[in-house]
Amino acid sequence: MDSKKLNVAVFISSGLDSGGGYQYEHMVLNLLKKYHSVKDININFYASSYEILDDYKDLNIGINVIKENNLQKLHSLCLSNIFFYTFFKKIGLGLSFLEKKLLADDIDLVYFLSPNFKSHGLTNIPYIFTLWDLGHLDVMEFPEVSNDRRFELREFNYKKSLKKAIKVIVESDHGKNYAVKSYNLNEKRVEVLRFLPNIRKIESSHPLDIKKKYKLKNNYIFYPAQFWAHKNHVYILKAIKILREKNHIDIDVVFSGSDKGNLNYILEKAKKLKVDDLIHYVGFVSDNEIPSLYKQSIALVMPTYLGPTNIPPLEALYYETPVCYSDTTFFREQMGDSVFYIDLKDPKSLVESLLMIQSDKRITKDKIINGKELLDNWNEHDFYNKLLKIFNDFKNIRSSWG
Repeated sequence: MDSKKLNVAVFISSGLDSGGGYQYEHMVLNLLKKYHSVKDININFYASSYEILDDYKDLNIGINVIKENNLQKLHSLCLSNIFFYTFFKKIGLGLSFLEKKLLADDIDLVYFLSPNFKSHGLTNIPYIFTLWDLGHLDVMEFPEVSNDRRFELREFNYKKSLKKAIKVIVESDHGKNYAVKSYNLNEKRVEVLRFLPNIRKIESSHPLDIKKKYKLKNNYIFYPAQFWAHKNHVYILKAIKILREKNHIDIDVVFSGSDKGNLNYILEKAKKLKVDDLIHYVGFVSDNEIPSLYKQSIALVMPTYLGPTNIPPLEALYYETPVCYSDTTFFREQMGDSVFYIDLKDPKSLVESLLMIQSDKRITKDKIINGKELLDNWNEHDFYNKLLKIFNDFKNIRSSWG
C-alpha cells in the first residue's frame, strides 16, 4: 500500500423501498460527496446490486457493483466459521469473491452503511459496521422481528460482526450503551454519530397544494413510514376516531411508504372504525413533494415502537412542523423538549396533543424553536468530521505494514 493513501470502500445496501435505511445511506453518501476532499484518503463506493443504482443516481457518484452468485454467497458465509475457513484456506479458497475484488482494488478498509452480512466474508480487510438499532431485543412481539427466524438472523449477524469491527457506528448514547452491554463490546470501539435530517431538495417557489392534489377535505397529519406492525399506524386510526366522535373534529391522515404486509389490515381497520374516509395512502412520493407534505400538515405523527432514533422527526423540525412522538426514554434523548410526546397505551394522548397544537400557538412555537436549536447542535460538518477522524485514526495504524 502507498503509505500516503488510504483506500476506503463505502458499501451501499439499501434501496428506495428500504425506507429509513435508504434515507440514512443516502444522507451519508451525500455528506461524503459534499465534504470529502482529503487527498490521502480515497473514498470508493460499492454496491452488491445493479437494481439500487437508480435510487442513488441523483448523487452522481460512481458506484462499483460486486454481484455474487448464490454459490459465492454461500462460500462467503462459510468463511465466517473457523472450521470451514481452515478447510477452504488449505485448498486455496480462503478469500471470498467479494474480498478478492476489493483487494484487487487495493481497498484497505470497508465501511458498511448498514448492518450487512457481507462483513462475514471479510477475513483480511478490516471494516466499520453500522448498527442502527437493537430493536429485535425490545419489540420481539412483532412478527416482522421474530417470525421466519428474523430474530435469530439478527443475532447471528451481530454476534459474528460486531466484535471484529474496528469501529461500530451507532446513532445515540442509548444505542452505544445498549450495544456494549448486549454484546460485551469495547466501548472505545463504539462511536456515536447521530442521525441527521435527509434534506435533499430545495423547495419550489410554487409549492404543491397537498390538499388539492390528494383531495383532502380537512387539515391533515402526516406519517411517512413503511407498513410494518411496529410502526403502529393503528394508533392513529384510534385517535382520529376519538376526535370525530368525542370532539366532533375531522382530521385527515396522509400515510406514505411501502407496504411490508400490514397495509390491508390498516385499511380494513379504518373501515371498521368508520374513519376510512379520512385515510389517504399515497405510497412513495417524490423528493420535491416532501417539503410540502411536512409544512402543510398539522403535525408529523410518529407512534412507532422501534427506536432508539428516527429520521422523520428531524426532517419535520427542519421544516418547522410540530411533531407528535412516542414517549420513550430513548426518543426523549433524541428529541428533548422539541416534540409533543404521546402515550402509546392511550390514543387520547395524541388527541390532546393535536388539540394543543391547534389551540396553543405559543407552546407549539416553543417546541419548534427547541427543535431548531437541537438541529444546530449537531450538523453535517460534525458528522463528517467524526467520520473523518475514524478514517485518519485507522490510516495511522495502517501505515505500520505494507
